[in-house]
Amino acid sequence: MKSGRITAVHRDTKNKHRYHFYIEDELVFSVHEDILIKYQLVKGMEVDERLTQEVLLAEEEHRAYLLALRYLGIRPRTSKQILVYLQEKGYSREVAENIVERCRQMGYLDDQAFAQQWVNERIRLKQRSPLMLRMELQQRGIDKETAEDVMSTVTREDELKAARVLVEKKLRRYTGELEREDEQKLLAMLYRKGFSSSVIQAIRQELRK
Repeated sequence: MKSGRITAVHRDTKNKHRYHFYIEDELVFSVHEDILIKYQLVKGMEVDERLTQEVLLAEEEHRAYLLALRYLGIRPRTSKQILVYLQEKGYSREVAENIVERCRQMGYLDDQAFAQQWVNERIRLKQRSPLMLRMELQQRGIDKETAEDVMSTVTREDELKAARVLVEKKLRRYTGELEREDEQKLLAMLYRKGFSSSVIQAIRQELRK
C-alpha cells in the first residue's frame, strides 16, 4: 500500500460528496467528505500505511452506516435485522456490529420500542395470539427478555378481543343458526392460531349464547 505525500485531490464528477486522493499519479483512496473532514485530509499531507488502512476502514463503515440508514428509512427494524442485512451486503460481522451500535447510540435502533409497536399493531390489525406474537418477535431477532417484557403488556382481554374479531369475520359466511360442526371449525381455527384454552372456551360460550 503506497505511502507518501498526497499530491492531488479531485472531487468526483458524479458524486459531489466524494473525493479521490493521489500520491504522484496513483490513486490511494476515495472517501466521502465526512471522512475527509474527520481525518483532515488535504493536499500535501503525509500518509503512511497505518493511516491509509484506518481511513479505508472508516470509509467502509461510513458506507455501511448510510446503507443501514436507508434500510431503516423504509420501515423500523431490529438490531438483528440490520446486522443480517449488512452481512448479506458483504460487510464483515465486526463492521456490521459497529454500525448496529452506532445506530443504537444515535437513537435509530430501539428493539424495545420496535417490539412494543409491533405487538400493539399486530394484535389490533392482524388479531395475533400471544403465542404467534412471541414467534414473530423471535423471528425478527428480539431477545427473550425483551419479548417477555413487551408481552406482559398484552392482557387476556386483548387476546379475547382479537379472537372475537377473527371469529366474527368467519361468522359472516354463515346464515341462520350455527351448527355444532361449524362451531368446532371456528374453535379449531383459534387453536391453530395459538390462542389460549381459556380464551377458546370463552369464545365457545359466547357462540352458544
